[in-house]
Amino acid sequence: MRTLLLLLLAATLSAAELKVGDIAPTTRPEAMITGEAVQAFKKGEIYVFECWASWCGPCVATIPHLNQLHQQFQKKGVVIMGVNVWEAERNAEAAQKARDFVNTQGAKMSYRTALGGKAFIKDWLEAAGIDSIPHAFVIAEGKVAWIGHPAELNDEMLGDIITGTYAPKANRKAGPTQDAETERQQAKLDKLASAMMRKDWAAAEKALPIAAAVLPPEERQDLLNSVGAQIALARGDPTKAYAQIAKIAEEEKDDAETQNELAWDLVTNPLYLKKPDLALAERCAERAVKLSQEKEGDKLDTLARVRWLQGRKADAIKLQEKAVTRANSPDLRVALQKTLDALNQGILPKANFPEDDEK
Repeated sequence: MRTLLLLLLAATLSAAELKVGDIAPTTRPEAMITGEAVQAFKKGEIYVFECWASWCGPCVATIPHLNQLHQQFQKKGVVIMGVNVWEAERNAEAAQKARDFVNTQGAKMSYRTALGGKAFIKDWLEAAGIDSIPHAFVIAEGKVAWIGHPAELNDEMLGDIITGTYAPKANRKAGPTQDAETERQQAKLDKLASAMMRKDWAAAEKALPIAAAVLPPEERQDLLNSVGAQIALARGDPTKAYAQIAKIAEEEKDDAETQNELAWDLVTNPLYLKKPDLALAERCAERAVKLSQEKEGDKLDTLARVRWLQGRKADAIKLQEKAVTRANSPDLRVALQKTLDALNQGILPKANFPEDDEK
């Protein structure tokens, strides 16, 4: 399973090809998830390309901050786009996982989102000498105005960039003091990253609060919750993860897509299936079906899987039959029919969980 990459707010390398003041690359993300694509950088508009991945704890922790900036500045000509990198390039399943993650966030991730692609990674991240995420690029008047960790991007800085009064050097501490502090903070995050990569969950649990202290207070608790839940889940305790899922389910109780994605994850993720919470999965799946008025095959398919796992096999087959008739595409209809055929033979087909190929 791919682990978290937890690195500090890395500055642009002096030897990098792409730096502040340069003309921005013409390469764009290869596919949009939500919102409109950015074709050309328009005069008078500010663009923020924030690089993230769904497996990256600090990236997830930064989403509320970016969402707030989007809501505050979208009417002032600031376009924020979250560009998924180092994930969707692997395979179609990973790309779908990225899309599903965005759908699960719903209104919490209301800014534009996209799949970066290899060309974007090469011409932006690699060209700037960046090997860590989250990382953001701010473009003004077609030039790179700022590069850094999105948590450092604040309303004052954006306001100055909009008015053309932003002075990059004024916002950076100079000299060896900053370098020494960066190294100390880096070491804290490296320790957590190393433990996660080794799957040394006891060490990761110990390192987490120390690493979290590196982040601004508003993101710190989100990191503690998200990474803490991941560590506990990896150690066989899904309780914290279930609490997070239940919270999201209540917050997004009127969103059919979010409810369906949560339910599907609960009944397909191998880590959850070791100690399943079928009551939570049922609640989410039933909401999704009700909100979609029983007209969408994928929602019915999820509820059918929940029913089968609950031992209600006859109900599951009836739901799957309905799912086939209400598939909204030929490809989906074929897939749902295959599931129905397997259920009629007494078999629940294994779901193609995105991370299975990484174990």
